[in-house]
Amino acid sequence: MPAGPSLYDMLLGQIDGEPLSDFDDRTLEALSVQQNVRRILNTRAGALKHLPDYGLPDLTNIYKSLPASSHALKEQMELTLLKYEPRIRSIEVAMVATSEPGLLMSFELTCHLKRAGLVRFGTHFVPPGIFRLERRVREGRP
Repeated sequence: MPAGPSLYDMLLGQIDGEPLSDFDDRTLEALSVQQNVRRILNTRAGALKHLPDYGLPDLTNIYKSLPASSHALKEQMELTLLKYEPRIRSIEVAMVATSEPGLLMSFELTCHLKRAGLVRFGTHFVPPGIFRLERRVREGRP
């Protein structure tokens, strides 16, 4: 599963070596949103002095208070993504049970994009405070 287009790929007119022309507009928008969501979730609030609430709070406190802190993290993700990803009209974040070793929490993000419609991402919270993000694609749908 591609991680989403990097700026370098976009400048070269490709995603993971595939020409941008191989993707429809809806898929390109979903991949771009995925890249921005990943960037937001992996940035700590306060890291950008001009946008002090961009990103998520220090995850050390989240770790210490699990599982009670997972609800607060879910709400923070919703608020932050709605504020800093303008292509998302609405979002639902649901906690997903995980049995994968090393994962502390997993969420499914159901994003209603203003132009491209519905897209889902699975996000996995792994030590040392990194979010892995993958686009969930259903059979027969981009």
